[in-house]
Amino acid sequence: MPQFGELEAAIMDAVWEAGEPLRVREVLDRLGRDPEPAYNTVHTVTEILYRKGWLSKEKDGRAYKYGATRTRETYVAGLMGEALSAAGNRSATLARFVQEVMQPGEAEELQRLLGEAAARESSK
Repeated sequence: MPQFGELEAAIMDAVWEAGEPLRVREVLDRLGRDPEPAYNTVHTVTEILYRKGWLSKEKDGRAYKYGATRTRETYVAGLMGEALSAAGNRSATLARFVQEVMQPGEAEELQRLLGEAAARESSK
């Protein structure tokens, strides 16, 4: 899963944070960038995200609204999977991640999720 470009990430953030489909003008208004990108640039990148399958597209009057087809969590999980696939030693990489990146509450949540996954696997 390739990482989003800077404007792609900003557009996806705007749509994810809105929690509902947005018109290109609404996306542009939510970007809050200085300098503000051109409307046509935002429209083009939004269409690219639609063609890549990250956004849905629905007619809204004369314009279209774009909504997220996948969650931010799905995107980040894909990036994490890609990073792990690049690791020479997945176990060592996971250990380093748990030790240096995760907060104590997150490590406990990971243990809980791993327990649930193991229980599902053993019940198959």
